[in-house]
Amino acid sequence: MEIRTRGRKPKKMPEMTPEEKAAYDALFEREIMPHASSVYHFAVRLVGDRDVARDLAQETLFRAYRFLYQYKPSTNAKAWVFRILRNTFINHYRKAIKQPYSLEEHNEEAIYAAEDTYAYYNYQDPVEGNFGDEVTKALMQLPEDFRLIVMLADIEGLSYKEISQILRIPVGTIRSRLHRARKILRELLVDYAASQGYEIAED
Repeated sequence: MEIRTRGRKPKKMPEMTPEEKAAYDALFEREIMPHASSVYHFAVRLVGDRDVARDLAQETLFRAYRFLYQYKPSTNAKAWVFRILRNTFINHYRKAIKQPYSLEEHNEEAIYAAEDTYAYYNYQDPVEGNFGDEVTKALMQLPEDFRLIVMLADIEGLSYKEISQILRIPVGTIRSRLHRARKILRELLVDYAASQGYEIAED
């Protein structure tokens, strides 16, 4: 589905006929909503707080719905919505980790437009791939730029090219940061790994 716009891309959803709106909603449900749980799980690991993570995930989906007309159907929907997640976190949620996020900052038009589509998505807490406290603590100690890359590469399994699209940094930078992040994690977790019976190889 393509929503026609004139000139520059508008800052708000374009006007649509009922048929276009139905196709818009169907596209969102088909290509974006299958990644809703991944968005939430990623947000949990990003902010370390499930309540804030739910707000961040919900805001991400609001924004994904609002700007869906900019998405090219049948491309990499996960990378697209994760880029929105990353930008939403940077622009609105860094402070929310230490102070409550105000719902007044949400865009009301986007909220009302999206409510009919997925009003109250029932996020499930991570079960598979959940980490122990020691691993989570080590992950949260990483610098933010390193933590994002580790989560995208080693947890979400995205390629370097996909991560480059999300973070908008060169692949070479991703490789370098991932190598350094893994080295830091190894140093942070060496005693914990030994206590769990893992054999620690010498460098």
